[in-house]
Formats: sequence, C-alpha cells, structure tokens
Amino acid sequence: MTNSTSLPVIAAFGDSLTKGDGSTPDASTAYVDVLARRLGVPVRNRGISGNRLLCDGYGPAGTDRFAADVLADAEVTHVILELGVNDIGLAGVEGSAMPSAEALIGGLSALAERAAAAGLVVIGATLTPHRGTRYPGFFSQAGEEIRKAVNLWIRSAACFAAVLDIDAALRDPERDGYIAPDLDYGDGLHPNDAGHRAIAEAFDAAVLENTAGVSEFCDA
Repeated sequence: MTNSTSLPVIAAFGDSLTKGDGSTPDASTAYVDVLARRLGVPVRNRGISGNRLLCDGYGPAGTDRFAADVLADAEVTHVILELGVNDIGLAGVEGSAMPSAEALIGGLSALAERAAAAGLVVIGATLTPHRGTRYPGFFSQAGEEIRKAVNLWIRSAACFAAVLDIDAALRDPERDGYIAPDLDYGDGLHPNDAGHRAIAEAFDAAVLENTAGVSEFCDA
C-alpha cells in the first residue's frame, strides 16, 4: 500500500452502475457519492458506462485500463471491482460469443491479484440482476446462469477481503433475477436513487480497518 496518510482512499472500478447511471444527474446520489458521505473517506469514481472486463468497446477493457485507472493512483488503498455484467449482456445484444463464467472469473482473479500485489485491499462486487431489462438481447437464460455462477464464486473467493453484494442489495425477493421495483431506474438494469443508496448501505465499513489485504490468490 503506497498511501502515506492514514486515511483510506477507495477506487470504485466498474461500469455504468459505478459511474452512476440511473441516479439523478448532478445530485450526487450515485452509490459512489453516497458511500463517500457514509464512510467519510474519498471514493474515486473509475466507472465507464458500458465498460467490459475482458474486451474493448465502451472504453478499453477493464483488464487493460486497470493499471492507469487504479494502480497508478498512489493514494488508493482499497478497490471495488464491479465489472462483468456487460460482457454477458452486450454479447447478447451484439450477437457475439458470450464469455464463460470461467473466463470472467479468470479476469476478476487477475485484477484482484494485481491489486493485492500492489498492496491494495480488494472488494469484490456481485453482478447486477437484469432479467427485466428493456434492452433487447441483453438478458438471456444462458447469460443468467453465467451471472449466477460468477456471483457464487465472488461470494466465496479467498482473494477478496470483503464482498459488496450488489445482487443481494437490488434483487426482487419475489421474482428471481429482477431488480426490485422500488429500486429500479425503469430500464430493468440500472438502480434508481434508492437502489444506489441500498448499494452504498450494503458496503461493509469494517473492511476499511483492513490495511493488509489478503495473501491468498483467487481460486479461478
């Protein structure tokens, strides 16, 4: 860890959810903003709408931009990894090959190991439910099985010091794979202000006391 101060600094590395899509524009109601206020520490937004973990498209692939967006920031002590849902959904939209759960797990594992090697504390984030999305092709049953497999792995992976369970924070308890109606922005994919707040509240603040990360490598 390279931060010379005692104040934790979190890098939120992700896609449109991290960027704040679905929250009220210019109101600082995205989960990253709410989390910063809740914890009283800087949370740096490294989200790009449409960004994917494994391939370029909406910005460089997460595996490619991680060094510049996270590792190059000497003040960062903790990183949230929130990527993967667009790899699944946009493959369906584009009609391209969908990555396997193993490929996504491998990509997340690689980022976690690079972060740990740099002394960062790594928080894994589960992939958002989106069965009700209005975007044609984004949801598929095959993609849903991949999402669930990746989430199962994230929740138990040894390389994460904590898990931000976005899936659990947003999902509809009555309808499998859907965002709860009161947390849905209206497109079945992104959370509204209440949903962003639910994500921020799901973050385990105790992880800020962790300054050593974990020594275990991810079991991909």
